Amino acid sequence: MLKFLLRIILISTFVTILVYYYQPTNLFDKNDLARIKKESLIVFGARVGPTSHYEVKNKILGFEYELMEEFSKYINVDLSIVQAENVYESKKLLFDRDIDILVGFDVKENDSNAKKSYPYHRIDYYIVSNSRYTSIDSMYQNLESYDIHTINSPTITTNLDVLKKSYKKLNYKIWDNKNIDELLNKLIKNDIRLIVLTSDEFKLFKKYYNNLEIVYKISSNEALSWLLPSNVGKDLENKLTEFFSYLIKNNKLNNIYSKYFRDNTHTFVGTKIFLNDYLNIFPKYEFHFFQASKKFGLDWKLLASIGYQESRWDDKAVSYTGVRGLMMLTNDTAKELGVSNRIDPKQSIYGGAEYLNKLLKRLPDGLADDERIWFAVAAYNIGMGHVLDAVTLAKNDGIKVSKWTHLEPYILKLSHSKYYKKTKYGYARGWETAKYIQNIKQYYDILLFLDSQDKKDTINESGIPKSL
Repeated sequence: MLKFLLRIILISTFVTILVYYYQPTNLFDKNDLARIKKESLIVFGARVGPTSHYEVKNKILGFEYELMEEFSKYINVDLSIVQAENVYESKKLLFDRDIDILVGFDVKENDSNAKKSYPYHRIDYYIVSNSRYTSIDSMYQNLESYDIHTINSPTITTNLDVLKKSYKKLNYKIWDNKNIDELLNKLIKNDIRLIVLTSDEFKLFKKYYNNLEIVYKISSNEALSWLLPSNVGKDLENKLTEFFSYLIKNNKLNNIYSKYFRDNTHTFVGTKIFLNDYLNIFPKYEFHFFQASKKFGLDWKLLASIGYQESRWDDKAVSYTGVRGLMMLTNDTAKELGVSNRIDPKQSIYGGAEYLNKLLKRLPDGLADDERIWFAVAAYNIGMGHVLDAVTLAKNDGIKVSKWTHLEPYILKLSHSKYYKKTKYGYARGWETAKYIQNIKQYYDILLFLDSQDKKDTINESGIPKSL
């Protein structure tokens, strides 16, 4: 009897050790898909950022967000997103099963606590510099002279370790609690000299910062995948593979990608192109801009500059955000203003002028009279909520905001985790709005010059300044 009991104890101990170390998946697999459908809710954890998800005018946007939204529709459930700030927090959310899927993070190949989904996209990784301060050739030749800064990513650090075999003195610094926007800001201000960006991030930021240049490609064709708990049910795994295969086969993945990374509307076109468009396109809409500006007490040159930045005076333009028309009105804004057809140029111009006028009236007191308009223009781009968040951040620092130059640094801080966590509306691509204002000011200055020259000649009977 004693031998029998000892044999049972030994077998039990052996099985326990086996299970503990090897964890046969089939013993722990959960029917996650059935649970998600029963609860009619899927919960994603996602890194907040310029390529992931962010809010503009009360609408959530982002490449990864659209994929998450598409998958929730694909399995016919509601979508919920939990913000994940860093690698450690995100992994805990996944391993504790507070979320079903993690987006925007990666793990080491031998990580036994997570599974990768079907690889739906591939990217390169670059070491990037700011050519405004140092030539790219010089940075390349002196790669070991500067620290390379990166967010915490096993894929990036693994590739930097490989690079270090060729560059023995190479140093890199991993930032656990800063996002890519913050590292970019440090690079633009020349506080640091080198950062690592994905090819998608580089495409996006290059549209706003022309001096960004690639110094070295550290990796090519790296797979992007969503992360799942290691003991995820096979049904959910298979459904994800089916979903991404469907997107690729029907070209939907490419269409979503194109919306976010192949749009150049925020790049300053240059004076030559602008003048050409002024001569050949603007005359079609000049009357409407002039009349709308008179009706709502606005400067026609400013209104025209906004229209050019939004659509390059294309009355059929459609943005990746879903806004349409010459003044790029959202569907909700158009309904509020009584605009029945957003691609009708007259309705769009009058609607844009009325909307800007309403934004002006919603601004806080204490702003300089000649500066209020730039606060309103910023709200036209990013939404009034984010503008007011930036005003609050400035006030918290003891800054009395009366000019755009006072607010701009705080608009930029809306993409920094240290600051946006304290705001009502959260993360925003503040650098996008800063560039938006800069471009409009440049277009406005050109129109101001042209108008001053035009007034030296005869003004036509309707009172509209003549086109050149």
